[in-house]
Amino acid sequence: MVVSSESMVPTLNVGDIILVRGINPTAITVGTIIIFHSPYDYQMPIVHRVRSITREGNSFYFETKGDNNPAPDGWRVPEKNLMGAYVAKLPYVGLISLELRGPLGITLIILLIALIVAIEYRESKPSKRKP
Repeated sequence: MVVSSESMVPTLNVGDIILVRGINPTAITVGTIIIFHSPYDYQMPIVHRVRSITREGNSFYFETKGDNNPAPDGWRVPEKNLMGAYVAKLPYVGLISLELRGPLGITLIILLIALIVAIEYRESKPSKRKP
């Protein structure tokens, strides 16, 4: 996964690629950096540190906070939203993929596709050589 916000600076920086492994909720301790689906937008993964753990019945809930955020997150993460735990990072390697997602990257991709189409079109035309 590529880190796309500054919420975990200085531990994780924008553009770092992080390696994530699945983890049993019972193995998570306070201080573990977890990756989870946002309680508000399931498609958005969040990387934050566990501040506290509660158990209700057979389910665990995690209170989290970004290292660079002034306050804890305004939610508790249910274990069903857990994606895994942080293992390691490759610093700044993901900056290219983040840039390709923005307007400049989209423009670059469109230009490259247009260039490929133009080259293919030019090479597919029969040449007009005289014998």
